[in-house]
Order: sequence, then C-alpha cells, then structure tokens
Amino acid sequence: MLTTAATAIHTAATQGSDLTQAMTTASKVATVVLIVTAVAVFYLLTCAVWPFGKCRKCEGVGKFKSPFGNAYRHCGCCQGSGLRIRLGRHVINRVRDIRRAGTK
Repeated sequence: MLTTAATAIHTAATQGSDLTQAMTTASKVATVVLIVTAVAVFYLLTCAVWPFGKCRKCEGVGKFKSPFGNAYRHCGCCQGSGLRIRLGRHVINRVRDIRRAGTK
C-alpha cells in the first residue's frame, strides 16, 4: 500500500512539473517573439524616416580615386550619389505598391 501511494504522489508531481516546464517554455517563446517583433517594427520605422544608407562599395563617398594622378570616377553601384536604399525601405515600398494596386 505504501508503494501505491508513493507511485501516485510521484506521478502527480511529475505531471505538475511537466505543466510548469511547458508554461515556462511558452512564456520564453512569447518573450522572444515580442522582442523580435518590436525590433522589426523599430527598424521599419527607422527606414521610413531615413530611407538611405551609405553605399557599401564606395563607403558613401560616391567616387573612386584613380591609381595614377588625381582623377576620380563615379561609383558604379550608386552612380556617384554615395547612397543606397535600405532593405527595410524596399519592403515598405513593396507593401505600399501592392496596397495601391489593390485599390485601383
């Protein structure tokens, strides 16, 4: 009889800890999802305010100096502007274009 009672108590304790562990895991996942969503929204808002970043090839200068003399040539990636459209701004533009196409 003592072993039956001990087994019942052990089974109940194990099931309770599984539930507690599942709740803890679910809360951790929810926290991570919330943080990732907040970071993504912040990045998209930043891209809406500042749509351009520095060109990665010319580092925002817009031109390259020739190896001989003082001549310069324009960067082929940014056409001499020194700017590029950020990835988040491409996403914003695409969503806006799809929404405008749906209302026509």
